Amino acid sequence: MEGAFQEVGRRYGFGEVEASYYPFKEFKTTWQHAGPRASFKVTDYLQGADQGVVRDFAGCLFTRLQKHRREVYTPSVTDYLRSEEFVRLNQEKYLRRSRNLTLSSFGEVYDLEVLLSSLRRKGLVEDGEGTFISWTDRPNRFRMGYCSVLMKVVAISSALDSAKVPDFVAEYVLYHEMLHLGTRTDSLRSYHDAEFKRLERMYPRWREAENWLKQVSRDGA
Repeated sequence: MEGAFQEVGRRYGFGEVEASYYPFKEFKTTWQHAGPRASFKVTDYLQGADQGVVRDFAGCLFTRLQKHRREVYTPSVTDYLRSEEFVRLNQEKYLRRSRNLTLSSFGEVYDLEVLLSSLRRKGLVEDGEGTFISWTDRPNRFRMGYCSVLMKVVAISSALDSAKVPDFVAEYVLYHEMLHLGTRTDSLRSYHDAEFKRLERMYPRWREAENWLKQVSRDGA
């Protein structure tokens, strides 16, 4: 990998390049540079990529370094990050580093897989194949759900796993996160743009669910 970064770095005017894999929890890379020298800590989620993808990824980083803009991945990098192979190689590793999850869809009251099946029956989620769904191990009342688009992991706050909270509230949050997995942008990040909001409101009880989420956040379940 370092050789690929050195090869690409020379094309960008960097004569001394160091690069090594680093076990970040999220998909990220850090660097330092001064004059013709650059040093990179590269996400180890790329360890399974072929050298062509690594070289293209290095090119994205050097472009960002020189032009001070957010990276725009090449098609080869984007295709690899969206591939089943990438998820197969890295999802388990990501989960081991996610210390705030129960690593189970089974809660005290609700089963997220049952809620996902309900979303499928309603025609709101087409597949979800390969997605890992888990409750959080602590009841976060300010972040009811989140997802890793790259790793196909969805986490739902255990604050919603309560008999005091109707099942459709957790189902709505699950739907929200599954939407992110189905509407990935070219940057592989998730956004709440107008189209996302339109799709989100296809959930039949979205307004009622939103009111419940405010109540849970404010008062607890």
